Amino acid sequence: MRILHFSDTHLGYQAFDRVTEEGINAREQDVYNAFERVVNRILEIKPDLVIHSGDFFHRPSPSNRALTFGLEQLRRIGQANIPVVIIAGNHETPKTIYNSPILRALRTLEHVFPIFGEQCEKFEFRRVAIHGVPHINDNRLMLNELEKIEPLQDKFNILMLHTSLGKRYLMEEYGEQVFPAEFETKLAGFQYISLGHWHDCQAVNLHPCAWYSGSTERLSDTEIGSEKGFLMLDIQPDNTCKVTFEAIETRTWLRWERNACHEVSAAELEAELESFKASNPAKDAIVSLTFNDIRPEQTLELGNLRLRQLFPEAFQIIPKRKTFSDRAFVHGIEANQFDSLDKVFADYLRSKYPEDIGMAEKLVERSARYFNL
Repeated sequence: MRILHFSDTHLGYQAFDRVTEEGINAREQDVYNAFERVVNRILEIKPDLVIHSGDFFHRPSPSNRALTFGLEQLRRIGQANIPVVIIAGNHETPKTIYNSPILRALRTLEHVFPIFGEQCEKFEFRRVAIHGVPHINDNRLMLNELEKIEPLQDKFNILMLHTSLGKRYLMEEYGEQVFPAEFETKLAGFQYISLGHWHDCQAVNLHPCAWYSGSTERLSDTEIGSEKGFLMLDIQPDNTCKVTFEAIETRTWLRWERNACHEVSAAELEAELESFKASNPAKDAIVSLTFNDIRPEQTLELGNLRLRQLFPEAFQIIPKRKTFSDRAFVHGIEANQFDSLDKVFADYLRSKYPEDIGMAEKLVERSARYFNL
């Protein structure tokens, strides 16, 4: 029996001020494209079952576009008679009891089995038993539900969780939870732990066969270098399981980072950026640029406009500038004395015209008018 496991599709996610020709946020469209690529592979592979470990939607109240797209793609899977089990994650779970869980809408689809609300559910598909634990905001209720889960004899038991199985898998998000340590011994009764929440695909050492499938698109620069896709489970007659990862195409996200920027000139930093661009496919890519220990005047020379000129074909430039430490000296003046942008700019102008103090002071005076507008 073959099972496809994916998670954290975050339909409706948006970022950056870019739109497609159809007027859709471009990163939102990236997320839809990634989801559709997984669905296309599902229809090609034709697994016996599909499981989704939470954060199907990015918000508890997704847009009409996100909801419609999700329903349409799930309907494609259902029309192929492939059952899909989906548990609620922290992103789509309402924060209050006054909002209805959005996964309730998925019950209208044939062959789709959503698990949400404040209780665990169990479904059986031939020799496989699925035990789904949705995200539950109330910690007391969650503990009560975890008490109830028990594997079935003579079945391949899969436990679906959307949580951090150990503190290292926390994402620093509102509402996320760590799986209670007192229930870790229960995990041994399940043949596979299907995990969601952590966005990188990886096995978890708390169990012989526990896996995060990861998200289907990169949502932050912490995921640079991590392939996106889904997991395939091949269940053997002896109830062992072979797990393989298949990557899908996603938007390229590049990272450049430079330490001790204060030790070189802005021109030398530009040369390093040009070299980076020459060896990396920046066209249509998101490019994260981190300048560590950069001098204030260098930040002016390498402003956002200049960086865009250096990477004209990039989809988005994300600069991060960490200024030189307070112990450093910038032209003989302690960096912690630069408490406002106008002072930083004034110092920059004076450094550019050391031979013509009169010209520098005129420019400083003129620029001060704009800072005071």
